[in-house]
Amino acid sequence: MITVRGLSKYYAGEPAIEDVSFSIESGEIVGLLGLNGAGKSTILKILGCFLMPSGGSAEVSGHSIEDNPDLVRSVIGYLPDTPPLYNEMTVRKYLSYVAQLKDVKSDVDEHVRSAMSQTNLDEVADVVIGNLSHGFRQRVGIAQAIVHRPKVLILDEPINGLDPVQIVEMRDLIISLKKKHTVILSSHILSEITKTCDRILIVDKGKLVAESSQLEGSELEDLFMKFVRN
Repeated sequence: MITVRGLSKYYAGEPAIEDVSFSIESGEIVGLLGLNGAGKSTILKILGCFLMPSGGSAEVSGHSIEDNPDLVRSVIGYLPDTPPLYNEMTVRKYLSYVAQLKDVKSDVDEHVRSAMSQTNLDEVADVVIGNLSHGFRQRVGIAQAIVHRPKVLILDEPINGLDPVQIVEMRDLIISLKKKHTVILSSHILSEITKTCDRILIVDKGKLVAESSQLEGSELEDLFMKFVRN
């Protein structure tokens, strides 16, 4: 579903990421784990076609991010670290607007109802977004990412700023999305990413330094700290 080969991005000659390669199969939830500034968001922005790489290549659902960025955008849903919300709109009207922007040509109302149902937003469907709690705003952010029913979801720090109860709710929501989407997400919180993801890729100083699908929590913590302390 996602294939990344030798991906690099430089700013003024300095690498944000360098020679990153990995692949993600359909139906997986894969987490990018690393400290703030490690390069996680850069990788996700490139996969979402918001940035072009300085080197290497990537394909999403068989489409090249460089040759066919519009096709890539049509098969992904993207949640940046700050959800792109319009505070003056109600949840329902906002999702309807996003669905039309994402070229949903028929059954827009059904797409909106489905997205709200998946993200447990029915009770606030007609509430103005600016009046919602941070937890509900994050849910609206995910709803806008799935309203056009993409194959791939890209979630940048989806639990950022949530309280403990909201974190558990968001974890359950992300796991439930696996039924219909391939998910790649980023986080710097080790304890949560291990409970959410099938596989974890550790990113440090712009490089992919380790991968794990088998390690227990304490073993993964030791591996993670081995790199971030260097």
